[in-house]
Amino acid sequence: MNNTISKGIEKIKLDQLLQQNFPLAHLSTYQTGGEADYFASPKNLFELKALIKWAKEQNLPITTLGGGSNVLIADDGVEGLVISTLSLTAFHIRGLIFCVQSGLLLDTAINIAIENSLSGLELLGGLPGTVGGGIWGNAEAHNLAISDLIEWVDYLDEDGNLLRLNAYDKNFSYKKSPFMDKFSFIYEIAFRLIPNKNTSEARLQKEKSRTKRIAAGQFDWPSSGCFFKNPKGISVGKIIDEANLKNLNYNGAYVSSHHGNFIVKKSKKTKSSDIFYLSQIVAQKIKESYNLNLMREVILIGRWNI
Repeated sequence: MNNTISKGIEKIKLDQLLQQNFPLAHLSTYQTGGEADYFASPKNLFELKALIKWAKEQNLPITTLGGGSNVLIADDGVEGLVISTLSLTAFHIRGLIFCVQSGLLLDTAINIAIENSLSGLELLGGLPGTVGGGIWGNAEAHNLAISDLIEWVDYLDEDGNLLRLNAYDKNFSYKKSPFMDKFSFIYEIAFRLIPNKNTSEARLQKEKSRTKRIAAGQFDWPSSGCFFKNPKGISVGKIIDEANLKNLNYNGAYVSSHHGNFIVKKSKKTKSSDIFYLSQIVAQKIKESYNLNLMREVILIGRWNI
């Protein structure tokens, strides 16, 4: 197997994969941010391993970018190599095991599972982003964490080694996964799901979850969904609402009128730095009023000078 992979890597033409000074804003749900020094969107394991090997040889940092739904990209861009997962969308089903590459959109993956009479993921319906991003951030909705359904995760380390994390790993917690601690490129995820031939009921459950997000105004304006993590037993959106901070704004960035924990972009001129500045104002006011330190759920990537 290793020899086959090595031969595959040798055939990869990196100059056809790599793009310099690549604009990233269109790959973020906020539609803000600068350029990547280098950018690539591998279509298979061979290309992915070759890119990781090249970046290590060049001593360049690697940033993984999925659906861009939970990130804020620096206006000054991202140093090193940005690897997009969006071309890694293959999937297959073995009985109750649903294997999905990390770049497939989570909402699409849920639809595919339902079409194949498999249930379990429906409560995550409407969550933006990719399956890989959901695993990395341990996405959660309606008291269901995506890690609850994992059978295994195949990922690559900083040396390009393909490794497997099994379901019994205890390092998943609220909005946290073991992949956050060091560089790990999530390649493929296996879910163990439940047989369900009543696909109509499953679709209805999934659409209920998505409808709640639409009603909360998540898709009205560019946003990342919830900007801050909810401390145990506390709704940050409710606290921001009680503090009368809805519609607070700065340079086209607004605290959503629908949901206090959404910061939305209402102007094309709004930059990532404007969104971040508004989030700092919100966090400061909540600290002053409630003595509560808000923690960002949104990940800052790139050249931030903070």
